[in-house]
Amino acid sequence: MSAANIASALPQGAFLGEILPTPVKDVVSLMAGHAPNSVKRRSAADSSKAVDYLLSCWQILPSFSDKLVKGPIKKILLPVDYRRLCNARLAVIAFQKTQIAGCRPLLATLEHSEINYSLLKGAASGCILYPERYMRTSWDFDLAVSWEDLPTVEAMALEAGFHQAQRITESALFCPANRQLRDIVEKDHYELGFLVRRLQVTNLSPETLDAIRTETWTHQFWHDVDSVNPFCYAAVDIHHAMSLDIGFGELLTSARSVSIDNETLRVPSDAWFAAHLVYKLYWEGVHNYAKGLYQYADLVRLVARLDEDTFVELIDILEKYNLIAAGYHSFKHLPKFGVELPEHIASFISDTQYPPEDGDPTGLNDLGDVWPKLWGLR
Repeated sequence: MSAANIASALPQGAFLGEILPTPVKDVVSLMAGHAPNSVKRRSAADSSKAVDYLLSCWQILPSFSDKLVKGPIKKILLPVDYRRLCNARLAVIAFQKTQIAGCRPLLATLEHSEINYSLLKGAASGCILYPERYMRTSWDFDLAVSWEDLPTVEAMALEAGFHQAQRITESALFCPANRQLRDIVEKDHYELGFLVRRLQVTNLSPETLDAIRTETWTHQFWHDVDSVNPFCYAAVDIHHAMSLDIGFGELLTSARSVSIDNETLRVPSDAWFAAHLVYKLYWEGVHNYAKGLYQYADLVRLVARLDEDTFVELIDILEKYNLIAAGYHSFKHLPKFGVELPEHIASFISDTQYPPEDGDPTGLNDLGDVWPKLWGLR
């Protein structure tokens, strides 16, 4: 179901207060990692809508534990919707595990070099917020490096088996990049174009193969699905800035090393990770409909790491880059996910709920509440 269709099926006033439609309440609970308050079979309409929402948040499907999937989720969904969700989860887990394997040689080369880098977004989230790295997936592995190191890191990626590529929209496949077009895009942007590896997987389980072959939704990730060994892509997205206005110098300076799966990888400090998350969640959310909701799963899990000192660092970053309104609109919805806010975060929300009297919304980067838009509502 498209975002427009989902939106039209929901009461428009439901998001103005704290009363949420049943499928929204279910998704909010599951994104936070726990069962809905009411574990009983949903109506056909609510069951279908909940799964439509969850598939739009496919990046966090692997975070659902087997216990959650085989218990409460199975109880609330109709069998047809439960099969859709289980098939999608199996396909996405296999996709993310393949991406991790495909990116491992490049990350090992980076780690043994003198280049200062950091994982970003979903690649970093999987390392610091979830029990297993594969439990937070994304289309690609995002990396931050300095502008000066871009050519060297791109050369490392090419040496590790990646290729300059561009997506064929109609088929979700990649083809060799048009060099002239790539140069035009990279000239005025803050990241390189696609760097992609095609990976044919030989050890998919029978259950995963069946899920990929029977659920057409999964074909955006998996290709040649009727063959013995389907393939997918691993992609790296190499950034030299967060946006045209926000560089990565401070983020890279404060990045730290973590050990996971017998690898040592670099991730942002909690303050810079939170700042990037707030920027992406709010700025992406207010400019689009039904895009970026899954990032609340990260923010919910991040709150426990935002002690008072770290939160002060975060506020300093948000103030520097005029993102206080983004912070307010992002954090104020956390109680909907069952998150008990510590006093310093609750105080921030209270202190920033009213903009300055002489403040211009555009000048404050305050484009209003992001919550309805994340669900595809105007």
